[in-house]
Amino acid sequence: MAKPDRRNLLSNYEHKKLIETITKLDHVPADSKVYSEWIRAEAHLAFLRENARADELVVYASGEYTFVHSVVVPNERLSPPDRDDLLDWSLNPYTSSASYVTGGGRNDVWVDRGLSGSGSKLFEDAVQLIFGRTFEGWTGPGRNYYELNQEYAHLAGIHWRPEKRAYCRFDRHGDLGPVVSITTREDKGSDMALVSFKWEPLEEYLAASNASLVRVFDFTLLRRSGFSSWSDEAPQEFDESDHFFFRQKIMPGYAAYTRGVQIICPRRSKKAVFTGITDGWFGGKNKDYAEFTAHDWRNDRIAKISTDPIATANYFNAEGNSLPFELSPAFFRPEVLSKYKADREKYTVSERDVSCRATWHLEGIDVNEAGQVHAYICYLRRLPYAEQLHWLSFNEVPKASISKRAVINDFKGEFVTFIDPLQKVLAIIRHWHDAKVAWWTLRNDRLLERVNTPLTENRDEWAEAFMDLTKLVVEGFETKFIRTKLDTAHVSYDKEKDQTIALLEKLWNKTGISGEARQLAGLRAAQRIRSKVKGHTGGSDADQLAQDALMEHGTFTDHFRHVCTQVADELEAIGKLLL
Repeated sequence: MAKPDRRNLLSNYEHKKLIETITKLDHVPADSKVYSEWIRAEAHLAFLRENARADELVVYASGEYTFVHSVVVPNERLSPPDRDDLLDWSLNPYTSSASYVTGGGRNDVWVDRGLSGSGSKLFEDAVQLIFGRTFEGWTGPGRNYYELNQEYAHLAGIHWRPEKRAYCRFDRHGDLGPVVSITTREDKGSDMALVSFKWEPLEEYLAASNASLVRVFDFTLLRRSGFSSWSDEAPQEFDESDHFFFRQKIMPGYAAYTRGVQIICPRRSKKAVFTGITDGWFGGKNKDYAEFTAHDWRNDRIAKISTDPIATANYFNAEGNSLPFELSPAFFRPEVLSKYKADREKYTVSERDVSCRATWHLEGIDVNEAGQVHAYICYLRRLPYAEQLHWLSFNEVPKASISKRAVINDFKGEFVTFIDPLQKVLAIIRHWHDAKVAWWTLRNDRLLERVNTPLTENRDEWAEAFMDLTKLVVEGFETKFIRTKLDTAHVSYDKEKDQTIALLEKLWNKTGISGEARQLAGLRAAQRIRSKVKGHTGGSDADQLAQDALMEHGTFTDHFRHVCTQVADELEAIGKLLL
């Protein structure tokens, strides 16, 4: 089977399209008339003009006949730009940012920083965004690569992800998105090197630096096999504007080069850019607000309440108005959380909050006696508008008040004296983990976040909860340690058949409470549901287990809590047994 094109798998779509466009531009036409037009580089120049307005900006490109490189230059050096100075550029990404220097009448060695040998005085204090590196002496993959300017990487909050071939960050939806994409000639299927930047983060950097991006370019278009030399005729100069000018030498029908400078400034005003930056810090980018049916307890009514800050009041601004308090709770069908539980890599669901990685966090949620999830208006407004709409689709009138825990925590400011069964299990497990006990090991840190009480009547959610519970608890036991304990107590066991729970039961019945042999009912129930309902495709056994759970406890939620209560008691007993 043929291997997939690595470039196509790893490059973002816009970056890939840029590669295709430049490759097409650099294709040498066979027809002589078309060739005569091609060497004038009109299509190449049009590409630069169009790309300067695009969302994916070429910062460096090295194709068959295309060369583009960019640096950041302070605006004070470009007002106005010295065309003659800039057109003498001699830049490439392999220019070092610093070097050791000696001589000049001095007998020491010092560090010289800045772009040296750039050919232009205006580039002396320019900031290079990309650095090409070659690992001399290395002959394997990775000999040539590109580094990103660390200042830019830190300000943009981006990190290198090799599987994406890009410096990435999470977008407002929590999806990993490329910000600086890189293709090298070493990448399979690539005949060029390209580094492209997403425009918005770059525009923010330019505005905050009071600088512009200066792109230098060279299109030397010819048939290499038939080329001998350039004529002595001087090149022509073309000034399209203060931001786009070039020199061009054309030997009609034979060869031509076009060499110039393009200055790219922020498209938005500084005020607009800076507002966008600060709004991102404080969540102000969300300009749209949903309206939820909620309990307006200030006015003792059920009402539609907007998440717009001007629609609610708080302790500090309530005087003189009757607006609902921002701590008014809205109520939702429990399925509102199913979306988040289905994607555990992207979302984290806890007893009282749900979050999307590095993007948003909804705190203060809980479940009332009627099984409804509730959340406060002041926290719902922090969600991206798309997420507010998701919650709105599950919004309903309250069937009961907010949970007892929410009343105690959120309004009385006190700690609850009771604990949820699942939280009791997790507390024991965390204690074992922190104490580094010999009989149990946390196999994966994320398992502590994955276990959630099922809230809906969905059998799959119920089975998934038990699978997560057993992965965390049962698979964490160190079988070798338990067998050693059994050997010491002279208790026989079947090395082939007896698994973790059976081994624990043998140890418990030998050294624990005297009398009739007992089973670890909670652990066995959890493991049985995992193997019969979740682990297989279903069938009569799975149907019977689900039916029994509902017949005995009424809901999957109450059944899960019942089993967790048993498991917590059993873990406490096991902990004492294995000390």
